[in-house]
Amino acid sequence: MQIRKPTGVRLERKKEASLLNWNLKRPLPPEKISIPLSLASLPCVRAGDAVQAGQMIAKPEGPKGVSVHAGIAGVVEKTGILENGRNREISAIGIRRQGEPKTVPAPDPRKGWEGIDSEELLKIFRNSGLVMTNPGEEPVHVKIQRHVSARSVIINGCEPEPYLTCEQVLIMSHPVEVLRGAEILRKACGAARIVFAFEDTNLETIELIKSKIYFLKWEQAEVRTVPAIYPQGLESTLLQAWSRGKEDEAVVFPASTAFAAYEAVALQKPFYERVVTVGGECVVEPRSLWLPLGVSFQDAIRACKGVMREPEKVLMGGPMAGAEKKTGESFVTAGTSAILALPKEVVKKGKEEPCIRCGLCVDHCPVSLSPATITLAAEQKEFGIAGAWDAADCIECGNCAYICPSNRPMLELIHLAKGHMRQVAAHG
Repeated sequence: MQIRKPTGVRLERKKEASLLNWNLKRPLPPEKISIPLSLASLPCVRAGDAVQAGQMIAKPEGPKGVSVHAGIAGVVEKTGILENGRNREISAIGIRRQGEPKTVPAPDPRKGWEGIDSEELLKIFRNSGLVMTNPGEEPVHVKIQRHVSARSVIINGCEPEPYLTCEQVLIMSHPVEVLRGAEILRKACGAARIVFAFEDTNLETIELIKSKIYFLKWEQAEVRTVPAIYPQGLESTLLQAWSRGKEDEAVVFPASTAFAAYEAVALQKPFYERVVTVGGECVVEPRSLWLPLGVSFQDAIRACKGVMREPEKVLMGGPMAGAEKKTGESFVTAGTSAILALPKEVVKKGKEEPCIRCGLCVDHCPVSLSPATITLAAEQKEFGIAGAWDAADCIECGNCAYICPSNRPMLELIHLAKGHMRQVAAHG
């Protein structure tokens, strides 16, 4: 994979609405939640069991497993296979709230947490259910074990997608906790340095973190910036820009993962909630707020006073690389950074036309691929050709789909090609 100078598109940011209120609100617990389980988690509760917020409800299975914890207090309705409304089944645990909402007790700080060694930190991450707060949702202890040669920990505070502000609001509200979490991750990785990454337009956050680093007298930390051009600021582009040829020597964590690491280690608080941006032009009161894992998109939008008009599309994540969802059938997971309700005039659905070989997707690809060739091959089920043109190197940023004048479903076709390639690899 070859990286060129910062390449991409300059997008309208659309972050102002959800930044009007910096107070990170925790809405009342919803009536019910459905918490998806991975194959490496085994339920340890049964239907009818009463559970408290933060209680372990699934144990880790195998070295790559993590525990799962209840996001609300209530009664377990069902464990195992649940319908998600789209003729698909998921393994999950459903919990229904009983009685009036209860205040979650304050966590009990862990004594001597700053002296815990790296091996013990990995155990804490695993037993706290700590996974990456990005779409991959990889267990943190597994990611660290994959990067044993890392010399730098990059804490990513960039949000190049429009609308998204969850990382910025969390950092501005809890800067010291994010820094302490970054130091915990550095220690767990055995790395020498911490690099905080921000977009160069995010001046308030940059100055805040710089001032905290100065106050803490940390010589092992620094702040770097990237241009506010999408997709600069994604994990892959940070590694290519700052560790080109030595990607194994750096490991990237979202700032929200660093915060969760601090809570798990210093406060003994399991990972059962995260900050999510609920926004888009259809939402009455866009904002970033704390939501328990497993809450439905419908309840999340209600926590922001609902919608003022029916959205044309609801997305999980940003409009560039996010996935379309149905509000009543989708649930917040560790990797849900945003829930966006967008109107028709913003979605701008156009009629799909044949590729005109304009080359715009090539010009705007940050990793120097030919999305046109890859997608044309995938369209004809010529997956071998798509692979030969390095489809596996696609970072799925969505630039090609955004820039395409023919409204071709570029991301869907690339997903199809990569999925077929994974199946072939899995079967030898």
